[in-house]
Amino acid sequence: MVVQTDVADLSAKGMLVHPGDHFKGRFEVERKFRLDDLADVRNKLNQNGATAFTLGNSETDFFFDLPDGRLASNNQFQTLRHMMPSDRILWISKGPAEDECVAMDLAEFDKAAAMLGSLGFVETMRISKKRDIYFIEEFHVTLDEVDGLGKFVELAVMTDDPNALSALRTKIQHMAERLGLLSLVEEMRSYRQMLTE
Repeated sequence: MVVQTDVADLSAKGMLVHPGDHFKGRFEVERKFRLDDLADVRNKLNQNGATAFTLGNSETDFFFDLPDGRLASNNQFQTLRHMMPSDRILWISKGPAEDECVAMDLAEFDKAAAMLGSLGFVETMRISKKRDIYFIEEFHVTLDEVDGLGKFVELAVMTDDPNALSALRTKIQHMAERLGLLSLVEEMRSYRQMLTE
């Protein structure tokens, strides 16, 4: 559901529409596909009535861990995401469960990084990408150009209900088929894994 709100407030955050419940939840089911040209997927989204959420964003993800790498070894990841031109900052916590993902907005990147540093965290990696995000039904679709990796489309949906994950995997399969993604090469690894391997 797309929620109407003050356009100036949204614009200041780099948003074209209110996100509604698209990014609410503790769990995220997603599929990622590699492709050569994002235009075909963008056209398919438009043909299926998708709504643009953000266009032309540049994002840098700063990954943090404790010096002994204990979070990564437990499949946990702490990330500060800095988005431009909106200057929006997200703190994203993933894992240890496969689909577990929690995110929140923060006011200042430097203070957030300093707070993590004061708790003993160190930066372990940075990933930069250009990203457009669309909404279609309960799904969000990201069109990414990732530095050093290429172009990708991610189809995802979030929930607070762990019992809904199986049904959402089925629904995401149907949406991937509807958008013509199943003919593409599916990528099971995260961008972080691709860059470290």
